[in-house]
Amino acid sequence: MLEKIQKEWLSNVQKDLLSGFVVGLSVIPETAGFAIMVGLDVGVAFYTTFYMAFVLSLFGARKAMISAAAGSVALILVGVVKNYGLEYAGVATLMAGVLQILLGYLKIGNLLKFIPQSVMYGFVNALGILLLMEQFKFLQNQNLGVFVLLFIGILIIYLFPLITKKIPSNLICILIVSAIALIFDMHAPNLGSIEQGVSGFHFIIIPKNLDFKIMIGLLPYALSLALVGTIESLLTAKTLDVILKDGVSDKNKETKAQGLGNIISGLLGGMTGCALVGQSIINAKSGAKTRLSTFFAGFSLMVLILVFNEYVVKIPIVAVVAVMVMISFTTFNFQSIINIKKIKLYDTLNMLLVVAVVLYTHNLAIGVVVGVLVNALWIKSNGIA
Repeated sequence: MLEKIQKEWLSNVQKDLLSGFVVGLSVIPETAGFAIMVGLDVGVAFYTTFYMAFVLSLFGARKAMISAAAGSVALILVGVVKNYGLEYAGVATLMAGVLQILLGYLKIGNLLKFIPQSVMYGFVNALGILLLMEQFKFLQNQNLGVFVLLFIGILIIYLFPLITKKIPSNLICILIVSAIALIFDMHAPNLGSIEQGVSGFHFIIIPKNLDFKIMIGLLPYALSLALVGTIESLLTAKTLDVILKDGVSDKNKETKAQGLGNIISGLLGGMTGCALVGQSIINAKSGAKTRLSTFFAGFSLMVLILVFNEYVVKIPIVAVVAVMVMISFTTFNFQSIINIKKIKLYDTLNMLLVVAVVLYTHNLAIGVVVGVLVNALWIKSNGIA
């Protein structure tokens, strides 16, 4: 037992703490953006990130992976909030967690190999487009100053890495844009103007009118949350298996752990979460190897938020939008377009089909299912082994 704790928690302490702290800093603007997109106050995303980090550090199969409030599942929660109200985001998250545990027992991780590359390209490209589209609503009816701040923020994000890559450029964007807005009194809406700003801890509030009919109505959303969150998490785990070269992680165990994380998040007033591929790769490439880095990322974020809450609420929303624009572009796989002549025609068409279905339905899970089915039918009809 002690040997296992030493290996999985204490064998790489210095690098795990440092990389975990950097990741904890870097997820602040990103997760805040996801909460804003759904219509929740940013505290919900911060607590979600801590819950996911805590649970996954203990029960996850893929060490050093970062799970938090995420864009792919936030897009589905937008539909929940639009059709049922803010109070149902937690209920949908709780239901999704239960479904993920069920999927884990059904060994969905074994099916990951059946998702073709064309479908995955379609998944990430549609996700990038939807994330970008969701930012437009924050720029409606804004003054010129807000657009100037957005332009400055995007420039910082893309140019600062030319100076150094040791400090996340999205953090520098947040700091500089916030400073400019305050110094020049640019009247840009800030995080404090959203609902309660940065909310405190609270248990789930069950809506008074929740009944069986509404639960059935929420089921498709919950299933989409479970499928999309699981797919993104398992693909992230697969990526880290390659980077860390410490063995193939148990994808079914990881699915169950993600589900448990979402149950805890739902019960404690959070939103749906899953693995963040970008932060997970940053964590691994920064030298993280154990569960300690996962836990410390969430712990660092909560300490920073609780200690500096009065400053966090002054961050202009446009600074977070700039970060989200960057995320949408980095999510989109431009190589799938640049190398289109090198890709088989039916793979390109299937990728475009997935994108079209997702953009039409605003549901990533439906796009993936359609893409997998079409690919299977193509293979069968053409006798491809």
